Amino acid sequence: MPKRKCSFTDELQRKFPTYRPGTYVSVSNKGAGDLKAHMDTEKHKKAVRGETSSSAKLTEFFVRPGKTEDDVNAAEGAMAFHTVKHHNSYRSMDCTSTLLKKAFPDSDIAKKFSSARTKTEAIVNGAIANHSVEITHEALKEIQYCSVSTDGSNHGAVKIFPVIIQYFDWKKGGVQTKLIEVKDTPNETAETIAKYLTETLAKNNLSEKFIAFTGDNCNTNFGGIRRDEAGKNVFANLKSLLQNKTLIGVGCPAHILNNCAHHGAGTIEIDIENIIFKIYQYFHIYTVRTESLKEYCDFVEIDYRRMLSHSKTRWLSLFPSIERMLQMFPALKAYFLSQQKPPIALKSFFENDFSEIYLWHMHTLMSVFHTHIQEMEQENMSIMEVKKILNNIHTILLQRKSNNFMSLKVKGLLAQKRKDGLDKGCDQFCADVHGMYSACLEYLEKWMTPMEEFSTFMWMDLSEPPNWNDVEACINYLGEKGVAVDDVKCFDQVTNLRKFTETCNHDEEFSGLQVHQKWTKYFEKAKSIACYSELLTIAQFVFALPSHNANVERLV
Repeated sequence: MPKRKCSFTDELQRKFPTYRPGTYVSVSNKGAGDLKAHMDTEKHKKAVRGETSSSAKLTEFFVRPGKTEDDVNAAEGAMAFHTVKHHNSYRSMDCTSTLLKKAFPDSDIAKKFSSARTKTEAIVNGAIANHSVEITHEALKEIQYCSVSTDGSNHGAVKIFPVIIQYFDWKKGGVQTKLIEVKDTPNETAETIAKYLTETLAKNNLSEKFIAFTGDNCNTNFGGIRRDEAGKNVFANLKSLLQNKTLIGVGCPAHILNNCAHHGAGTIEIDIENIIFKIYQYFHIYTVRTESLKEYCDFVEIDYRRMLSHSKTRWLSLFPSIERMLQMFPALKAYFLSQQKPPIALKSFFENDFSEIYLWHMHTLMSVFHTHIQEMEQENMSIMEVKKILNNIHTILLQRKSNNFMSLKVKGLLAQKRKDGLDKGCDQFCADVHGMYSACLEYLEKWMTPMEEFSTFMWMDLSEPPNWNDVEACINYLGEKGVAVDDVKCFDQVTNLRKFTETCNHDEEFSGLQVHQKWTKYFEKAKSIACYSELLTIAQFVFALPSHNANVERLV
């Protein structure tokens, strides 16, 4: 037995660099002699041969990231975002890689682009979606108030409910709308929807910031015009679940105008909406009938145009459908009255001496609703702008009713009917016109009532310098909702706002901005938060109120 044991020293490491840390070879007996003896063994020689062989290392199978690879990743991410933004199918990406290689053969990025449907979907779900959610969550930390909008949509047997929030962030350009959840529910009862919204708000830490709910005006959402707080509707359930008695309910005004037009059309004997639908159904998949109609168009010397469909749940479909029917009316009338067995409803319609006159009057009436709904459905509209639109259409209907307004086209057709001895029918038509205006006004006035509480915000449209009495009424309203505004500070800030408004209202570009954009301009030009702190609180509350439910309707 040796008198001492040897150890692996730094000198041995320099002399035998082949040995690496982690290798076990005993050097306790002879030191360097043990290492030399080990190197002569077959095991060591075999290991050396394997080390120096031409076999590839594992690391060579991994792509080392470089500028080109980063550019390719960026291109694939951009294409994935493009696919989602424009609602393209993931399947369309299957041929994109090949197409890019052929279209741009000199591009290194195109050569390495390889994002088909599976990878594109993975990028969207794993990267873009998560990034969007993170950005939204980060932004929500800074806001004081938000509102929620939702609506259901059937996709086969699945009921989908997207949830959209709205808030005001002047640093990001003003009103912001974000989709924070899309989920299917087992049913669409008020209890289920309210629970789903409550859970979504809690998950995103928004329960304390939630000030308003909006949806269409169905009984499920609000329990009717009276907003029955004890009833089984979403609005009442949200108040109960969140213990928030000051929660604001905003019915969709575009939905109100749509229903108002239907209500007026329902007062006349001719069901124009049903006639439009039947004519569309009669032609839209029947080539023989369509070709025959084209011959009638040639006979009466008008251009053939494809008939349009109409749905009562689509707010902007009735006006263009009526317009198309009027363009095709002579050919349609000649066609159906020449058929041996046409649909009874269509035969009766075209045999009616006043059917075209009713169509022209509905066209005149619907042009008003159509234009105002289009204006109202714009993104980022404020509650003040929407209320002004409702007031405007109310004024128009009042004036038309007081004058029993009819277009010159309608008056010319009526005059011809009186010459033909159809005075009784003409008198009935005039009575129907008056009744139609009355029905529209009755419905509109009834459903505009819940919007009256927002009259206190009308000074905020900045169409003229604000009056302190109006601002003071607004502060009182917010106080009732639990929003504290220092009226002393606010008075001085309103003085500065008046000066800003007086200066900017002479600028046509400023006057053409949406209301939230005007306020954004003001906050951008203010010197410090001390100049607008209380006004910012008011703006964050008011611009968090949704002006319509169209953002959700576009999704579903």
